[in-house]
Amino acid sequence: FAPRLMAAADCNVAALTAGYEAAKAVLDFEDSWAAVEALDLKIPAAAQMALFGRLVTALRGVTFWLARRAGREGLKVAELTHRYAPGFHALHGLMPGVLSPAERAAVERQVEGLTAAGAPAAQARDVAVLGTLSTAANLLDLAEASKRPLADVARLFYAAGTAFGFDRMRAAAGALRAGDIFERTAVRRLIEDLLAEQAQLSRAIVTSPHASKGAPDGASARGAVAAWSAERSAQVRIAAHAIAEIEASGGSWTFAKLTIANAALRELAAEAASGRKKRGG
Repeated sequence: FAPRLMAAADCNVAALTAGYEAAKAVLDFEDSWAAVEALDLKIPAAAQMALFGRLVTALRGVTFWLARRAGREGLKVAELTHRYAPGFHALHGLMPGVLSPAERAAVERQVEGLTAAGAPAAQARDVAVLGTLSTAANLLDLAEASKRPLADVARLFYAAGTAFGFDRMRAAAGALRAGDIFERTAVRRLIEDLLAEQAQLSRAIVTSPHASKGAPDGASARGAVAAWSAERSAQVRIAAHAIAEIEASGGSWTFAKLTIANAALRELAAEAASGRKKRGG
């Protein structure tokens, strides 16, 4: 875990340690772990191990993002926790309602699989939702930069994810069977690129006149994304065509296909960032 994560996050041991300890704190990980431990001999061992596995996956994902921030900004455990814990807790309360339909469906499949194995429904849902928080640091940074409420930003972020296919592509990248550490690092960086591009597009939309100054619901968030896209129909059409052409070719997503689609989305995100800077946003 340690050497793989340090390679993927491009951080040293100190940043890894800070990210790991802060991730446990912001996720209230020890409480969730203890709750699963308390199920000893009460549920099938396979169900209990599956719950542990989902918790570990959530911890690994959040550790990655916080270790990156610790490495880049020299943040310690207390600083990371103070900066991100309130937002993680707030976002946890919004889940899974603010997720895109595809991501909500993935959470429900996890819950169904865990309960079918014998896990209690409440704990199955808790660990499944924790897994969605690996993007939370991005959302908190975006809310801080745009000076908008976290709930508004989250709805717009996931609406953009649906509209531009980010959720489908991240799911496909996560499902790839990577061989050695270099392939795993490449997949992780592709997923990171997709998240960064989604955040870049979301920031442009959040700071545009189309984003309601109130607290948008899902429908108004989707409307803001559609209105922003309509003003850039040519650029959006190019990115959408690249993705549609790959999906129409048949077969599953491969790393090569994801890389080509990601390049198209990167160009759209770069154009969005350029337009936002010209407006002074």
